[in-house]
Amino acid sequence: MVIGALCVLVGALAFSWLLRSAGDRVDVLAVARDVPVGQKLVAEDLVVAAVAADPALSPIPAADKQSLIGRRAGTDLKQGTLLASSQLATGDLLRDGEELVAVAVERGRAPVDALGQGDTVKAVSTPASDGAAAKAEAPPEAVTARVVKVGRANASGAVVVQVAVPSSDGALLAARSATGRIALVLVSKGRG
Repeated sequence: MVIGALCVLVGALAFSWLLRSAGDRVDVLAVARDVPVGQKLVAEDLVVAAVAADPALSPIPAADKQSLIGRRAGTDLKQGTLLASSQLATGDLLRDGEELVAVAVERGRAPVDALGQGDTVKAVSTPASDGAAAKAEAPPEAVTARVVKVGRANASGAVVVQVAVPSSDGALLAARSATGRIALVLVSKGRG
């Protein structure tokens, strides 16, 4: 009976400790609405959430909210998730005079497994599938770009690659991408 009473007492103490420690909450930042990669954060994108302190998690403290306004998302931020420093761009994704363009690349038209953030690529216009486009003697038109993000392949194997291009080429590349006739050529590896 004494052993049983000790077990009950130890269990009650452990439960009491767990209950008290579960109440230890800290204010951290969470994502209030979806934010696409490359977009600058505004106050409305962030919300304060109270979570149990856990050394395995590393969310950004709520006190840092003002210092994050104007920083760019380094990845797509989803509503309701805790915000971590690793989700923010370390530098500006876009430099002065650049625009962000999403290029849908069909399977086999880019070395997607080799592409990473900061790589330099050429976005090349490919001929129409009916063969009515460019003649053999005309060189393909290309726009030099810097990879910002490589998406995941969809069911057909197509991948969306977000690239930074000079502002003078942004509309041109977007229009070419809309035709679905773009291939990417890896020019150089590197972050920058």
